[in-house]
Amino acid sequence: MKFLQDKLQKVIAKSNQKKLLEEKLSIGDFEFVFVTLLDEKLITYADYLNFRSEHSKRNQNLAVIKITAPRTFGKWGEDHIASLIPELKPASGMKSNGEFDLYYQKPKGIVKIEVKAGRAIDRTNDKAPYHERALISTDVSGLFDMNFQQMKPTCFDAVIMIGVWADKFKYWLMTSAEMKANKYFSTGQHRGNKGYEGQIHIKTENIADFAKFEVSLEQLLAKVKKL
Repeated sequence: MKFLQDKLQKVIAKSNQKKLLEEKLSIGDFEFVFVTLLDEKLITYADYLNFRSEHSKRNQNLAVIKITAPRTFGKWGEDHIASLIPELKPASGMKSNGEFDLYYQKPKGIVKIEVKAGRAIDRTNDKAPYHERALISTDVSGLFDMNFQQMKPTCFDAVIMIGVWADKFKYWLMTSAEMKANKYFSTGQHRGNKGYEGQIHIKTENIADFAKFEVSLEQLLAKVKKL
């Protein structure tokens, strides 16, 4: 979003309503900015359509990022994976006791899968709503911290972690053994926890260390089948 804001800022500097447009831009009211600049003839209709198209492509996941309720956001993650990979079935009809979310049926037995989701949002401005802090995947300067928590690797075979950027999703797949051995996995997340429960932070400073776990949807299913 910062790239588009910087691009618009150059045009807004020429506007008679510069202060108002800067305020609207700061809260993400792009449509107001677009229409005002068009009305002032500072941009052409073609420019307007290009800005709108670019904004839409760079912010296609804002509706997901706006989900604030943790349970609802978690359920979105489960539904997202199940809808894209029908071979992974919801565990709701099984006696999973909430210990895993999806499963893959093998000829003998199942692969138990946990699903977690995290937002790539600017961590330096925690007063602003999530969608105003949303980062795009190419923003190398943005500081984010995705906290994948309440994970019990003794209860599942693999975990799918979904990173939600404003413009794209990223997927990481780790086996329970890989998670337990990972230096970023910290146990004892909550006092009085029962079992081997912990969390992982994927953030600007360490995301490169998770490159080997990043997968496409096609790779994800292929790897699950081998577990």
